Amino acid sequence: MEPGDLEPGPSSPGGLLIASTGEPFERIVLDRAVELARGGGSKAVHVISTARVFGTALGLQHPGLFPTKREWDIQAGIVADAVRILKKAGLDAKGRVVGTRHPSKVINKEAIAKGCRAIVIGTRPVAPWRKLLWQDDVHLLSRSATMPVHVVMLPAKEVATKRPDGSRAQ
Repeated sequence: MEPGDLEPGPSSPGGLLIASTGEPFERIVLDRAVELARGGGSKAVHVISTARVFGTALGLQHPGLFPTKREWDIQAGIVADAVRILKKAGLDAKGRVVGTRHPSKVINKEAIAKGCRAIVIGTRPVAPWRKLLWQDDVHLLSRSATMPVHVVMLPAKEVATKRPDGSRAQ
């Protein structure tokens, strides 16, 4: 990782923004971004990951609700790995981590500020009852973005469960 890889850097018209709401970037998302960047004629790619800020205390932001140093470091590692992979693919990639309560709004604002032509983001299938309880940031982004959002569907995470006899179900 080079020193300037996690800096905002100058905007590049026509570039792509590859976004994550905190999960590591899957290879399929990065491959789709490389395909779109090469097809669009621009090698500029911006990578952003969000570190979640969990609400407020009595209407004021409270230090205990901000991401910890460990969480910032994890997100910085996620972005650095994605930037490294994109640079190996021959793209001009820069990245950064942003702390926010509303990832969809920040991702859209970042794409506008960088002059990007599209956003690439990955998501996993979510059960309908979970959509009612939690906000789906990818869905909110695809509805509110001012540019095309390429949503890459990822496979569902496997949940290992224990059987009554103590063995693990596959």
